[in-house]
Amino acid sequence: MSRSHARQWTVQESVERPDPADVAALRAFSTTQIADCGGPVGVVGPPLRRVAGGPEFCGPAVTVWTKPGDILFVLKAPDLVGDGDVLVIDGGGREDAAVIGDIVGRTIRDRGCTGLVVDGAVRDVEGLDELGLPTFARGTHPATGSNQGPGAINVAVQCGGVAVHPGDVVRGDASGLVVVPRGELRAVLELTRAVARREADWLAAVAAGATLAEATGVEALIARRGAEPPAP
Repeated sequence: MSRSHARQWTVQESVERPDPADVAALRAFSTTQIADCGGPVGVVGPPLRRVAGGPEFCGPAVTVWTKPGDILFVLKAPDLVGDGDVLVIDGGGREDAAVIGDIVGRTIRDRGCTGLVVDGAVRDVEGLDELGLPTFARGTHPATGSNQGPGAINVAVQCGGVAVHPGDVVRGDASGLVVVPRGELRAVLELTRAVARREADWLAAVAAGATLAEATGVEALIARRGAEPPAP
């Protein structure tokens, strides 16, 4: 759990966001397809999970680093959230002090925020759920820690072991969370489209009478590997 940041007390107001059309295109794919593409994709580790609100989102990140359990910079963050953004809060993984609740949640939703990710705890879960704001976090806790800082906004942060920079695209659904670096978005899109085409081909082959092992090439792989000499 990090109690300091090299850029603490920084508020970076401008964020370079990707083309909204590319963000919308990525939303058409599941996190599993994006994770399977083999490209430069960060897969957020457990125990981050959906705790409230809608089931999915996709948008560029507005990032917050805060001393674990502190809400000072979280209260400033709504000023910098725009339509379609995802607010990503690096709370250092602390689970016994919530860093955001339904008041901030309502404010960012009304400014067009499409999702909330917290590497830490949230509170007012019923309120967040009523807002419909897709909220992913480590857990829930009824009390906050402090409101004195330090913190920073729109700096590099960590979330579930994955680096997130302002403007990176965060995709969340029932299977979890993935992060696509802003500069790699179009490359990842092409790789993910290939995954979707491959899956469609598998389903078509099975519908035509092939077994799943045949359709995916597993049958041939097992035969080939079985014919190889044993490893020393």
